Amino acid sequence: MEGYMKKHSLVIILGFLGIFSLNAATVSVLVVEAGLPPGNGCTPSAGVWESGFMDAFFDAGHIVSNAPCMQIDPVLNTNADLASPRVLPREVNSDFDQARVGGAEFFVLVILDYKDGNPDYPKEVLIRIFRVSTGDLIYETKVAARAWANNDEEFLDVKGHAGKIIPVLSKKG
Repeated sequence: MEGYMKKHSLVIILGFLGIFSLNAATVSVLVVEAGLPPGNGCTPSAGVWESGFMDAFFDAGHIVSNAPCMQIDPVLNTNADLASPRVLPREVNSDFDQARVGGAEFFVLVILDYKDGNPDYPKEVLIRIFRVSTGDLIYETKVAARAWANNDEEFLDVKGHAGKIIPVLSKKG
């Protein structure tokens, strides 16, 4: 009887793991900063946005990777590649290709736009999700940023924004 229970317990546990893995997506996250003078490295906000997205996706059961934060020259901030909706900026093509080689299903691009050049916090955040297999944009939204009291408050806000788009990652079709 004890062996019977162990076998059925194992089958039930493996069944639950199988069900949860069906909804797991492989996601690559890239944070890009635009509108800042080059040469200073990425801001603390870039790390918070990257961590917040990765944390939320991981908590939801997805497999997450990232590429290092990237800054785009402020002159390119008005470039049609960045400003145009539905477009993957050419500056991130190599990161997108790395996501494809790494087996990612989705490429999440988070663009922190520092319109006034103030590195304290971005003025606007563009979030674009691309299906890696086709390169198609499947989701896009803009988030108005604000001055947060501290990194913890910003992190919780970012994680909330990431949580809102998790259902997009569950759509495999």
